[in-house]
Amino acid sequence: MAIINGLEMVPDSSVLCIEENSGNIKSIYGIYIASERARSGIPVNYLTLQTREDMLKKMTQLRVQYSDLLTIVEIHSANAKEEVLAHISKPKAPFIIIDPFSVFFAEDSVSDLSNLLFQMISTSRKGTVFLLLIDCGVLPERQENLVRAMSDGIIQFVIVPEGDKLMHYINIPKMRDEFPRNKMLPFTVSGEGLLIDTRERHG
Repeated sequence: MAIINGLEMVPDSSVLCIEENSGNIKSIYGIYIASERARSGIPVNYLTLQTREDMLKKMTQLRVQYSDLLTIVEIHSANAKEEVLAHISKPKAPFIIIDPFSVFFAEDSVSDLSNLLFQMISTSRKGTVFLLLIDCGVLPERQENLVRAMSDGIIQFVIVPEGDKLMHYINIPKMRDEFPRNKMLPFTVSGEGLLIDTRERHG
């Protein structure tokens, strides 16, 4: 097993889609990325439906170090979508995580979502990174596929039944400037961090 912080999977100046069918692994991954970027000196805004208190409690449980450069932005008002859009149109940090993107923009038409993604891509090319955390099945299928198509990379957290166990895998079908991976990587989450098994299996 190797403790992987995941940062090598996040290219600069990019829009990435982080998706999961259901569960909170994508949020845990987002917390690790946010913490490590902030501790490396890069300001991060984490836009979330969770409370700041709950986020800090989760970070403590995961033994993830908090930094003053990480700003947890609670999005709870009736104008949630407008609040998120304000952070996209005029980013207050060079690294922005939107959790869950699929909920904030569930009612958007294909045209509206396309315009939003073009805006994010344009902003990202000037140095901002956007991580879009998505619950699969919340957005209509066409909009979901549009997000995947326009993103610079896709990281999928997948659960596969194997016998009487549920195995967890990371699949990276697309990442800018990299060849697609030819296999999924098994992982676990523990107090030690996000553990990705990179060993080759034989026989």
